[in-house]
Amino acid sequence: MKKIRNPWKDPQNDGVYNCFACSPYNSAGLQLEFWEDGDEIVSKWNPEKAYEGWVGVLHGGIQATLLDEIGGWVVMLKLKTTGVTSDMFVQYLKPVTMGNSEITIRGKLVSHEGRTAKIDASLLNEAGEECAKATLSYFVFPERIAKARYNYPGIEAFHEEVNS
Repeated sequence: MKKIRNPWKDPQNDGVYNCFACSPYNSAGLQLEFWEDGDEIVSKWNPEKAYEGWVGVLHGGIQATLLDEIGGWVVMLKLKTTGVTSDMFVQYLKPVTMGNSEITIRGKLVSHEGRTAKIDASLLNEAGEECAKATLSYFVFPERIAKARYNYPGIEAFHEEVNS
């Protein structure tokens, strides 16, 4: 797997870049990092007690957030632009238990027609069992609009030297 650089991770963006899912500056956020694994985008994450729903179980809304975020990174890396979620169907298959277990989130582009991208995403427990999955539709912006309105830095920014 190849580490993906978060182009917004820069001390000058502290207090500006506050994405709940991927900003390292959001102390209440998930602070996700990403890797490219062939045609998939991958993130690994350890849930903390603050994200619990039922006792010992990761909240379903957090699971949905993880699936949605991986979809957004699929759009940025595989389509070289950005977009917004227009539709998301989540299936919860088994509880994601809390503790010292790392979970894996995977996303893959299924289709891209016009300005709509379809993405499949899955959330796996430490044993590799699928606990939740989503089918997502994204409304995709032309790259010039993504850069002008949504601060998309261009695909090159994700592949610059990564120190980690």
